[in-house]
Amino acid sequence: MTALLIILVFAVLLGAASLTFQIYQLTELDASCRNLKHPKFWGLFSLSGNNGSGGLLLYLIGRRKYPITMTSAQCQMMTSYKQKAGISLGFIAVSAILLIVLVLSGGFPF
Repeated sequence: MTALLIILVFAVLLGAASLTFQIYQLTELDASCRNLKHPKFWGLFSLSGNNGSGGLLLYLIGRRKYPITMTSAQCQMMTSYKQKAGISLGFIAVSAILLIVLVLSGGFPF
């Protein structure tokens, strides 16, 4: 049971790391399509914040002034990043539910 618990914890952490990277990629691509200066900075800034999403909210509010111009290749990349982020979120959800069920079923005593 301990091995299963460790595997599920690492699965949640892997999903969270993947989701974070996909959000970074989405923000960087969006900033470059809007011709904002320093798109990599905006990607990192979107990950900052006390609750984990404060920087993303500020980016989303501030980007409204800049029109977006995307090529079809960039649009396909954006769709790909969104799909990967959705898969990562699903991976987190399934792993966390299994982890909670394992702990609550008495499989791992605390």
